[in-house]
Amino acid sequence: MRRTPALCFSVSRFVRFQGGRTLRSQPIVKIQNGTFYRRHPSEKGEKERGGGTNAPLFPDLSLELPSFATPNQCWAILSPSSSIRTTFLQILRGQLLCFPPTARSFPYLLSSEITNKNPKSRSPDKAIDYVGFDVERKAFGGAYLSARYESRVEETDFTLSQYLTGITGMNPGEAESREKSIDPDVMKRALKDLELERFMEKPVSMLSNGQSRRARIGKALLGGPEVLCLDAPFIGLDPFVSQHISQVLQRLAEANAPRIVLSLRPQDAIPDWISHIVYAGEDGKVQALGPKEEVFQYLKKEYEKIENSITTREGKGHELGPNLVELREVGRHLSERGDFETSSTEDQNRLVLSRDGYEKYDKTPAKIGEPIVEMQGVRIKYGSNSVLGDWQQDVDGAQKDGLWWTMKQGERWGIFGANGSGKTTLLSLVTSDHPQTYSAPVKIFQRSRLPSPGVPGITIFDIQSRIGHSSPEVHALFPKYLSIRRTLESAWSDTPITNPKLDANATKRVEACLRWFEAELNPIHKNSEKSLGWASNTLFGEVSFSIQRILLFLRATTRNPPIVILDEAFSGMDDLVRDKCLLFLSHGEALSLQYTDSGPKPIESEVSRKGEVVVPGLQDNQGLLCVSHSRQEIPGCIREWVCLPEQGVGRPRFGRWDGPVELDAKRWGEVWDWEGRR
Repeated sequence: MRRTPALCFSVSRFVRFQGGRTLRSQPIVKIQNGTFYRRHPSEKGEKERGGGTNAPLFPDLSLELPSFATPNQCWAILSPSSSIRTTFLQILRGQLLCFPPTARSFPYLLSSEITNKNPKSRSPDKAIDYVGFDVERKAFGGAYLSARYESRVEETDFTLSQYLTGITGMNPGEAESREKSIDPDVMKRALKDLELERFMEKPVSMLSNGQSRRARIGKALLGGPEVLCLDAPFIGLDPFVSQHISQVLQRLAEANAPRIVLSLRPQDAIPDWISHIVYAGEDGKVQALGPKEEVFQYLKKEYEKIENSITTREGKGHELGPNLVELREVGRHLSERGDFETSSTEDQNRLVLSRDGYEKYDKTPAKIGEPIVEMQGVRIKYGSNSVLGDWQQDVDGAQKDGLWWTMKQGERWGIFGANGSGKTTLLSLVTSDHPQTYSAPVKIFQRSRLPSPGVPGITIFDIQSRIGHSSPEVHALFPKYLSIRRTLESAWSDTPITNPKLDANATKRVEACLRWFEAELNPIHKNSEKSLGWASNTLFGEVSFSIQRILLFLRATTRNPPIVILDEAFSGMDDLVRDKCLLFLSHGEALSLQYTDSGPKPIESEVSRKGEVVVPGLQDNQGLLCVSHSRQEIPGCIREWVCLPEQGVGRPRFGRWDGPVELDAKRWGEVWDWEGRR
């Protein structure tokens, strides 16, 4: 395909919008023409390496974060790159090297007001707190997946109240208790705002993903920072909790207690109370910053330039360059969500295929096989507290207690519901990580865990050898010292740390994945020799969070296990690589995603044309379970869905989509019953 010539839509020096007249005090953070590096740019050998591992970030950045302003200022960094968003927040805290060194300062933190208030806050890393949601669950305890679900906990497992105060030792002394004590009224207000009151005495290892995120925000707030930087705070939260948390953050930001700085993905709903935005591309360059409306206007104009230039071009199907793809995707997200209206001629409804190659109304007959998961009246309780199945369900015209649900070969299920509704608990019954799997009426591959007359029970080793699983819990416990190659090979081992049982086919699959995703897994070093040595020399713990997510996704899918479980597997991935993973899930190496002037287009890959496909994507004998709170992260192959109710409220709702959710927003609305809630 002929590539589109580069168009000058990006700016070498970013656009700054000053906005109207604003009364401001001295800034907490002041950056004047600063450029940032991860290492000193004059480090020996940097030029020989091409500078790729230490490229300048946010060159010539000028920004002031006021301590007080009228009207109030609330800032957010918007970028399609997770690493760029995180890096920006780190820079605000005084991290990374700044050149010239005097370009970054913290005037307000040196004021007498801060000295009198809290001398410790004179240090930026004390005054400006950071909460990132790619942090491992290890902070909440648990050394193995089953620990989260055990009703009996060790005495050393600390509760949420202990976690929030920081008093987690067995026998805290009086001095520690006095130093870490929190005013009861302040604690009560924080718990109420974050809807954590009923979990105070619950071990933190048993909190759901959404609950643990809110707990981390609460702990940061109780520390009393001057500024709280929240890195992608809405990832993993259901739409209604996201809205509630946003309202809580708005009250705090308006009172400057503390000031809030958010990092947001393009697909995130940008809160109304955000007044100022920094937009940065994946190259680490700020393209625009200033009042939100003016930055949106800039992005709108750039988006329309791209679309109009495409419209006037002769013919269709021309491939777009990376910079145009990035800006176009950001503009599409913002215009679809209504952040700005565009006169662009592009119409999303014209798209006939989803990004992973499915028609808007998919009439392909599904090949449904034998049951592989059967739940017949499941109810999971911890003492008197029911976490799943506390309802009556209509089963063949009769009302029966508990969860009744079956997944068969060839079915692709979406598991949805509010935070804490039991989604991950349901998946833990499938993987057999939940201790109550032994007693619950659950069959995996048509066998129970416990034996019955003439039928032996299925072992946990047999179950987990036939399941591919990617989730925040797996990510938290995954060994960081394994190489990239060894990470993928561990799909053929009983545990990540045991030797994999590789044959020639398994080795081919691993190497096919490494080549297919080399641009994403090995983005820094140029591989002129076309060898895969880099995959053996780079450790899992050395790569970015987004790359780690890709590796765990590939580990779960490349072996084509009978059951694939993707629990928030795509959260934290950068947008474009997420799209590539979604296409790879269903079609493997057979299709590649081309970003053309008429939109993202799945096309036959060169590997497929040569007849050399090694990893084919989902097969008819496989079942897929996917959990996500983001429409953009739902695979286009998902057809069946269940939405679990909040604990003690209602019963599950089941449904079926007639095509990919990407091409029809109403399908996503059906899950959350937005019409019924109005």
